[in-house]
Amino acid sequence: MSLIERIDNMPPQQKAMLNRLKRVEGQLRGIQRMIINEKSCQEILLQLSAARKAMQNACIEILKGYVRKCLAESGTPDMDELERLISTLIDIAPITGETIEGS
Repeated sequence: MSLIERIDNMPPQQKAMLNRLKRVEGQLRGIQRMIINEKSCQEILLQLSAARKAMQNACIEILKGYVRKCLAESGTPDMDELERLISTLIDIAPITGETIEGS
């Protein structure tokens, strides 16, 4: 089956996720153009922040789908699977209180 056929046959949730990631990809390309065109740091940082938020939202949606599919349907959750899920949550959680070097 070709890639196009596989995409056409995907469930709506997966298609929506692909579209979300394509928008993020477009944002990142736009940021690259902003750098090439020497836009202001403020403009670039605002766009980077928006792209980061979009990626965080994509992570959350994937995680929600994972919980629904893998844990809710299993009846009895696998403790090793739950530990991996917790580890993943920690990895994708935004870091608070970060300081910029030299500050």
